[in-house]
Amino acid sequence: MSNEPRPTQLRESSSVIRTAMVTVASGGVTFLITNGLRQDAGISIMLSILIGGIALMVRFLVDFEKRLLAVEKLEKDGMADVKRLIGDAFSEISEATALFGLIEASALQTDLVTQLVRNSTQISPNSPPIVYQFAQAKIKEMSEFLKQLAEGGTTTYYGEDRDWLLGLTKTATKSIDAISMAAVDHDLWESEIGQRYLDAQRRAAGDGKRVRRIFVLDDPEMADDPRLRQVYEEQSGMKIRVRLLDWAKVLTPLRVQVRDLIIFDEILAYETMPTTGDPRRAQVAETRLVLTSSRVREYADLFEELWEASSELHPVQDGQRKA
Repeated sequence: MSNEPRPTQLRESSSVIRTAMVTVASGGVTFLITNGLRQDAGISIMLSILIGGIALMVRFLVDFEKRLLAVEKLEKDGMADVKRLIGDAFSEISEATALFGLIEASALQTDLVTQLVRNSTQISPNSPPIVYQFAQAKIKEMSEFLKQLAEGGTTTYYGEDRDWLLGLTKTATKSIDAISMAAVDHDLWESEIGQRYLDAQRRAAGDGKRVRRIFVLDDPEMADDPRLRQVYEEQSGMKIRVRLLDWAKVLTPLRVQVRDLIIFDEILAYETMPTTGDPRRAQVAETRLVLTSSRVREYADLFEELWEASSELHPVQDGQRKA
């Protein structure tokens, strides 16, 4: 550590020296004046001491007043800082209390929300950058998703989102109505996600929920396709109500509305848009989650019209089997 005097110490030492010099100078000048006036030496010395003492007291009072003003200023600044800190603290406490009140009033389970907050606090800036950035992105994505769900709009995912599909199928409480287009579902039932989706529907139907599916056929001869018949019979055996719809039987005004979609509980619609090109090679370009009540109602009405126009699969005749 350095033994050099601090600036504050230097200023205080300089002030003391100046005070001493003013006192001595005042006494000296008084002594010279009284001595010049041929006053008695005792009186000259007494007056010099008196004037010097007065000068010292005046200097002391001036310095004391300056220090007192400085202390008062520091006290005011300190009180202002304390008030600001207390105000900020109470503001944060009030905000936290209001937020916790909203959590308790939410329809979501309080322990799940608090668990999310608690787990998110375990990710810190000291975590690996990729972990920190990925966690930030997922929290932001979830926040925006919940906002859109609450506002009842439309959420879009570019590509095929399996989490929405499987999650909604598992949490449906009343009904699942699906329109399956060949442009999207041509290889769905053999895929891993298709099998998981079908198993979730099987469980829903087994629990007493209404599960219906319309297979839209581009060509009436597709009804004799062995693969389609196998899928039809397999799903029918799972208590899923299945019908076939010939595209030619769809009313012309409705054709522009027909698309691959699933309606859950007649409240929420899951819609997939295929890529352009050969329907047998088409893939899911984007997935939409529609929560607008009027739009979902249109989808539900569309499904009912198509369901009435569709029919069950007819058994294969003996002559067709031999052929």
